[in-house]
Amino acid sequence: MTSTQSVRDARRGSELAWGVVMALWLAGVAAGARVGASFGSAAAARRMPTAVVVLAAAGVVVLRAAPALAGAAPGEALTTTSAMWVWLAAIVPAAAAGGLAFPILAAELGAAGGGRAYAVEAAGALAGGLGLAVALTFVGTAACLGVATGTLVALEVGRRRPAAAALIAAAGMVLAIPAGDWLAQAGWRWSGRPGELRAWRETRHQQLAVAAGSPTALYADGRLLASYPDPWSVLPRAHLLMLLHPEPRRVLAVGCAADGSLEAMLRHPVEHLRVVEDDRQLLASLPQWYGAATTSALASPRVAAAASDPGRAVARGGPWDLVLLLDGDPTTLRRNRTRTLEFLESCRSHMSADGILVLRVGVPDTYLGGAGGRLLAILAATLGRVFEQVAVIPGPEVLLVAGGPAAPLSLEPEVLRGRLAARAMGRTELVPEMIPLLVDPARARDLAGLLDPDAPPNTVRHPRAVLLAGGLHEGRSRTGLVDLVQAAEAAGAAAPAAALAVAVAGLLALALRRGPRAAAAAAVVGFCSMGWWLLLLAAWQATRGSVYSEVGALTAVFMAGLAAGGAAASRWTEPARHLPALLAGGSVLSLALAAGAGLRAPVVVVPVLLAAAGLLTGLAFPGLASLGGHSARRGTGTAFAADEAGAAAAALVIGIFILPWVGIAAAAGGLAVLEIAALPAVAAALRTAAGA
Repeated sequence: MTSTQSVRDARRGSELAWGVVMALWLAGVAAGARVGASFGSAAAARRMPTAVVVLAAAGVVVLRAAPALAGAAPGEALTTTSAMWVWLAAIVPAAAAGGLAFPILAAELGAAGGGRAYAVEAAGALAGGLGLAVALTFVGTAACLGVATGTLVALEVGRRRPAAAALIAAAGMVLAIPAGDWLAQAGWRWSGRPGELRAWRETRHQQLAVAAGSPTALYADGRLLASYPDPWSVLPRAHLLMLLHPEPRRVLAVGCAADGSLEAMLRHPVEHLRVVEDDRQLLASLPQWYGAATTSALASPRVAAAASDPGRAVARGGPWDLVLLLDGDPTTLRRNRTRTLEFLESCRSHMSADGILVLRVGVPDTYLGGAGGRLLAILAATLGRVFEQVAVIPGPEVLLVAGGPAAPLSLEPEVLRGRLAARAMGRTELVPEMIPLLVDPARARDLAGLLDPDAPPNTVRHPRAVLLAGGLHEGRSRTGLVDLVQAAEAAGAAAPAAALAVAVAGLLALALRRGPRAAAAAAVVGFCSMGWWLLLLAAWQATRGSVYSEVGALTAVFMAGLAAGGAAASRWTEPARHLPALLAGGSVLSLALAAGAGLRAPVVVVPVLLAAAGLLTGLAFPGLASLGGHSARRGTGTAFAADEAGAAAAALVIGIFILPWVGIAAAAGGLAVLEIAALPAVAAALRTAAGA
C-alpha cells in the first residue's frame, strides 16, 4: 500500500515526474535489499512493516510540504528538477526499509524462501493497492496511513499488552480523519496560496482544494485548475467556440466543466451537450463549491455530464456537430490519449459530415520556437492527417480548428458576427467588437504559415507529443531540459539504438566474469518486467481508455501473475535450470508487443499479456535467487536488489524517453534483444553453479 500511495502522492505534472518518483521508490527498495542481504537481524526485519508505514506517512507530509521546502514562490508549480531532493527524502527511506526486510524474512522461510517471499510480497502489494484504491475514495491519504500505522503498532505490542494494543489501534482510527484535515490545511499554507482553504477532497485521480472567497479558486494536485466565475476570458472563449459551427446541436466537450464554460454554451442552440471529465467526484463537487448557476447548468436536461474516458464518450451519442478537446496538454502518456491520430480518427468517424473539432494547445502564439513550436506543429500535422481543413486561432493558448470538406469552417470575423446576431441571445459576455480581436486573422495567417504540414503525427505507437509537452512543463524550472528534449527529438532513434548496443555488449562481457552474472540477469528481468507493464498500460490507455478501476484491475492482474509465478517456481527442485527457457519466453512476449499485440482486439489480449508478463517474472525470480550467492539470504537479497534496480531503470527511461522517442514497437523490440543478450550470462552462471 505504501509504495502505491507514495508514488501516487508525488506523481504530479509530467511523465518525467512520474518516472523519477517510481524509479526512486524502486531504487530505494533495491538499496535496502542489498544491505539486507548481509546485515540486519530477523527481529529487526519483523518491525520493518511498521517502519515502512511510519516513514511513508512522514514522506507524505514532506511531499505536501515540498513547495515550502523547495522555496517555491506562491503559485509556482514544482517540477522534477526543483523538487528532486524533496522526493528523495520523502520516498527512499520507506522504500529502503521495505527492501531491507525482504531477504532477511525470505531466509526465515527456508531454502525455497526466495520464491515464496516474492510471491507473498506481490500478493501483499496487490491487496494493499486494491485496499488503498477503495479507502482513498472515502477517507483520503492521511486517514489511510493513520489507520495502518495504528494497526501495525498495535500488532507489535499486542502479544505482550493486549489492552495497550487495543488503545493504540483505536487512537489511530480516531485521529485518522482530523489528520486528513490538518494535512490539507498545512499543505495549503506550505504552498503559499492566497486566502484560506474552504474545502478539500481527495479522489482517486487527484487532490482537490478550494479557496474561500470570490472568485472561487479550484486547485487540482496543487495547480490552479479554474477560477470561477471568469466572465472576462472563459465565457467569451466559450461563446466563440460555439460560434465555430453554424448550428451546434450535438456537442461533445472534454475538460471544460470546472471553468464555468457550460453556462455560456447552454445559451446557444444546443440540443445535447455531453460534458466529459475523468473525475466523477469533481463533477459531484462543483455544484456545492460553485453554487446555483453551476448546479442549474449541470442539471439541465440538455446536459449529460459523464465521468468517462473521452474515447468511449466520443462513440456514444453522436454524430457530433462540435467536438471540443479542451483538456490538458499531453504531458503524460495518459493525457496523450486525446491527442493521438487514432483518437482523432475516432472523433471524425463519430462526427456529422459538417462537424467541427477544436483542439486546445497550451502554447502561446508568442512562443513558437523550440519545443513549443514543435509541439504545435506535430499536433497540427496530426489533425491534418484526419481532416481536410485545419485553421488556427492565436492567443495565450492556441486553438486548432479542423473539419472535413463539408464543414463550414470559417474564422472570418464577419461570419462569426453574423452567427452571433442570428442566435438573438441578447447581451452576452462576447460582444461583436471582441470577435476580430479574438480570432485576429492577420496573426492567424502568420501562425498557420509557421506550421510544418510534413511534421510526423502523434500516434499510439509513437507518442511524439509526450516528450515535447513534458519538456515544456519541466522547462519552467530548468530551461536546459527543453534543450535536452529538442536534442532527443533531433537525434531520432540513433541514440536509443546506441544505448541498446552498449547494454548488449555489457551483458556479453559480464558472461565472462563470474561475480556479477546472476545480478546482471536479474536486472534484465526487472527491467523487462517493468517495461512490459509500462508498454501494456500505455497501449490500454491509448486504445481502450484510462478508466481508474480498469487500470487498477490490470495492475492487479500483473501482480497476481508475479505472485503465482513465484509460488509455483518455489516448488521446483532446481529453479535456475528453467532460466534460459524463461528468458526466451520473455523475448517472445516482447516480440509480440513489438508486433502490436497489445494494440489489437479482442479486449482480453492486454490482461492476458500482463498476466503472462507477471508470471514469467515470478517464475524467474527463485532461479535468480539461487544463483545470487552462497546462502539463501544473500542470494535472495542480491537478486531482489538487482531486479528492483532494473525495474527502477526501466521506470526512469522507458516511459520518459524511450516510448515517446522511438515508439512501442521499437521499445518492445529492444526488450527482446536484452532478454536474448542475457542468455550467455545465465548459461555461464549455470555452468559455474554445476561445477561448484
